[in-house]
Amino acid sequence: MWGHAVRTISECVQLARQNVEIRTSMLESRFLSGDQALFTTYHDTLFAKVLERGPEAFLRAKLVEQTKRHERFGNSLFYLEPNVKENPGGLRDLQTFSWISKYRYHVKKMRDLIPQGLITEEEYRTFLRCQSFLKRVRNALHYRAGRRDDRLTFQHQLDIAAEFGYKDRAGMRGVEQFMRRYYQVTRQVSNLSWIFLRKYQEEYRSLFWWNRRSLEDCFQLYGDKVIVSDPESFRQDPVRLMKLFEVAQRHLKSIHPDTLRLVVRDLGLIDREFRKNPVVAALFIQMLNGERAVAWVLRRMSICGVLGRYLPEFGRIIGQPQHDLFHIYTVDEHTILAVESLRHIKSGKFSAELPICTALMAQLDYYERGSIMLYLAVLLHDIAKGRGGDHQLKGALIARQVCLRLGLTEAETSLVCWLVGRHLDLSRTAFRRDISDPNTIQSFARQVGTQRRLEFLLLLTVADIRAVGPNAWNLWKAELLRRLYSLTLSALKRGAFQPDEMARQAEAQKQAVLALMAGKTVSPVDLRTYLDRFDENYFLHYEASTIARHAEALLGREESAITILFLTSPVSETTELLIYTRDQSGLMSRISGALAMEGVNILSADIVTTKDGMALDFFVVQNTVGQALDNRLQMQRLEQRLTQFLLDPVRPQPVLVPNEGDLRRQRMFHVPFAIDVDDTVETFTILEITSLDRVGLLFLITREMELHGIQIRTAKIATYGERAVDVFYVRDLYGLKLTKQKMDSFAKSLRDMIDPAELEPL
Repeated sequence: MWGHAVRTISECVQLARQNVEIRTSMLESRFLSGDQALFTTYHDTLFAKVLERGPEAFLRAKLVEQTKRHERFGNSLFYLEPNVKENPGGLRDLQTFSWISKYRYHVKKMRDLIPQGLITEEEYRTFLRCQSFLKRVRNALHYRAGRRDDRLTFQHQLDIAAEFGYKDRAGMRGVEQFMRRYYQVTRQVSNLSWIFLRKYQEEYRSLFWWNRRSLEDCFQLYGDKVIVSDPESFRQDPVRLMKLFEVAQRHLKSIHPDTLRLVVRDLGLIDREFRKNPVVAALFIQMLNGERAVAWVLRRMSICGVLGRYLPEFGRIIGQPQHDLFHIYTVDEHTILAVESLRHIKSGKFSAELPICTALMAQLDYYERGSIMLYLAVLLHDIAKGRGGDHQLKGALIARQVCLRLGLTEAETSLVCWLVGRHLDLSRTAFRRDISDPNTIQSFARQVGTQRRLEFLLLLTVADIRAVGPNAWNLWKAELLRRLYSLTLSALKRGAFQPDEMARQAEAQKQAVLALMAGKTVSPVDLRTYLDRFDENYFLHYEASTIARHAEALLGREESAITILFLTSPVSETTELLIYTRDQSGLMSRISGALAMEGVNILSADIVTTKDGMALDFFVVQNTVGQALDNRLQMQRLEQRLTQFLLDPVRPQPVLVPNEGDLRRQRMFHVPFAIDVDDTVETFTILEITSLDRVGLLFLITREMELHGIQIRTAKIATYGERAVDVFYVRDLYGLKLTKQKMDSFAKSLRDMIDPAELEPL
């Protein structure tokens, strides 16, 4: 809101002394019209009685204000829909820079700081470029909204990117190029602000009683910061540019702003000869494998430009966003967070949550230079993002060049390249394939080949997922990865699955269930009769504890028309929904329609059919905020809805109304509809269906399958932001794999139903 008031000069002075915000506003006072002499008197009085006094207090107040503002926005430069004014690296940071300069140094323009040696000519040009870009973006936002609106939403990003002339190219959309420029600017603002404010703070610290203490070579400790003894140190020996960060990391000290300025000044020394220097490579490897502050040193090197110059391949992904709802951070920040995640695992921070990974990290050094190879693989795993095509395959080729340049052996390079080239295999198999199927485990074990690769791949995968965003990792995914790792490790140790071994495993599971149920009120005979109704796949599909839980819940209810049970697992933040009823055509379609109407998200779905024609459908579900179902009224409504949909002879049709999220996704994102067919499994056809996520998508797909006479054995349901990837193990009504004719007919019908044109951004 805008307003005005009439104040005397003495009132202005009094208000300015009382309130830092008013003082800041008066600092921006400009003469527009009226009595010039009166304005001059006001300005001189304000400086004499207020602004000349306590500049240190003003600095503290502004830093506290900035810190609180940054905390409101998660202390991140990389918000998906940033506020161009208030976010870290935004216009407000530039204004804080300007206000402190005017308050302390009485300058009217930022250029006036150059003769005083407070900023360099290059920093001033950077300030102007960043200010111009952010103001241009903010003006475009205001014009489009017709009002003050500083939030750069996905829709605004699309519109402004087009308005600014960014066009799609291979590997990177125009909106991604625009947002990459935005994030690069916010990084520059953040770095400029950090250097200036630290420089200003240094002036007001009691440094006269601090002594310089020599560390090594030209590096000294001045107070609590690392400095160089001579401004020409880097030019005398460019290796010192890398050594500076290694010294700071090893001593756990920050770097003096003046020294960072020298680094930026001398970035041109990082040339081809520098990159090939084995001493520099050894320093970089030493930092990457350091005991502490690895993520800190990587981030500081990145912000001041050293990391991107030393690894030009990494420089290409700095500030690179992905225009979707799944990837929260830019590619470079995600990568550094993945390294940081590994460090947390190694420190034991997640020992209770990730016991296997913690143990593997602890024994990593049993492999010679094992931690070096793992950290390099994590650092390079997304190195080919934005280049078009399969970023895994391209990344492996790039990783080879980097590893050889860093002096790794051929064997070490091969392992790093294999990890980069296959870093999605573990998660894709765990989340999109039936890991209870021995064929899945056998095939994956062949792909991995060795226990060493499997261990490294698990650690890389966990670090990768945890660094995607706050909601990307959950205990359900952790359990799936743990199961796949354990099954694959067992397969690697004992060889491929054999039919007689599968039978032995199934019988062993039965015996384990009988042992778990011993001493309970269930009759052993009744329990054995109940278990004999299931075939081997059921016992290979679930662990003994899960089967025992099913049996305890269902025994005595076998004759019921329908049994619905909710088994909440607080540990995995999910609810297991068991539906036991007579097998019928379109069962999955009916259930998914009921769940969609009640706003329940399906994470996974398995269908088990007994030998006597009953169906045990097992769903892992969450509510709309990604938690287990804990509302008793909601569960009662859901049970009533499921009963209605499954038992009503006149089949109810769900009324699925697109919600606000659906409409928003349709306006801003385009996910190409695709059906990928995997025909390598002996007894099933695997369909992987990718589409824009929306309410009732699973119902629409499964209803179409029902109409085409396709039976579903297992479903893996996954959502990545706005993109849904649903995987189905299917057969026809005769229990056979789908013919090409049936597959083509189903694909055409489903594509026509989910019309791509309907999903294009408006």
